[in-house]
Amino acid sequence: MDLTLTVSGKKCVKCNRLERLSENDLCDRCTAVIERRDHVSDEFKARRFLSLAGSKYQDADKDDLEPSIRKAFGELKSDEDVFMHGPVGTGKTYAMAALIRHYLNEGYECERINFDDFCIEVRSTMSPAAKKTEWQLIEPLKAVDKLFIDDLGLRSKQESDFAYVTLYSILNKRQERGLPTYISTNRSLKDIAEKFDARIGSRLTEARVILVAGQDRRANKPVTVTGQSM
Repeated sequence: MDLTLTVSGKKCVKCNRLERLSENDLCDRCTAVIERRDHVSDEFKARRFLSLAGSKYQDADKDDLEPSIRKAFGELKSDEDVFMHGPVGTGKTYAMAALIRHYLNEGYECERINFDDFCIEVRSTMSPAAKKTEWQLIEPLKAVDKLFIDDLGLRSKQESDFAYVTLYSILNKRQERGLPTYISTNRSLKDIAEKFDARIGSRLTEARVILVAGQDRRANKPVTVTGQSM
C-alpha cells in the first residue's frame, strides 16, 4: 500500500474527515485500520476481543443480535456516538461486545472500560503513591478508534462527580477528533443529564439512542428490543 502523504482540501474516502491524505485518498488513521484488517492475524484479533469482552461474552456476534439492534448498528456513521440504555439484563453488554468483535475484525483499535472501575481508577490517580497520573489514564481513551463505556451512572453523583468531569474531557476531545464513543447504561439520557452531569447529556444529544426494552434475560423472561435515533 502506498503511504505517500499529501495535504489537500479533500476528505478521506473512508471516514469523510478532512485530513492529511495518502495518494489513495485515505487519512493516516484509516490507512492504519486497513493495514490491521488485512495483516493482523485472526488469532490476535480473537485474543484481543477476549481481553476486552471477557469469557462471558466470548460468543457475542453481531449476526445474532435482535434485527432492530443489528439494523441500528449497520446504519452508524463513522463518527457517530451510541447511547444504549435499558433495564438490567436486557442484553446491552452482549450487544456492545458483538460490536467490539465486528470493529476489531475490521481493523479498528478498541478499548472498553466499566464506568465503576473507571471511577476507582480516576480516584486512585489522586494518591501520592499513584502508579499512573490522570493524564496517563485518559490520554489513550481520547485517541483510540472506538471507545466502549459500560454501566454509566451506576454510582451515585456524590461518589462519581469527579469522574464525570474527566469523562466530559474524554468525550469532548473524542468528538473534536471525530472518534465515536459507545455507552451502555441502565439510565436514560435525560437521567444522566439531570441527575449526574448536564454537560455529558449535552455532549450526547446527537448520539444514536438505542433503547433495549424488556425484562431481565437472566430470569429467562421475554425481551422486546427497539432501536431509535435521537
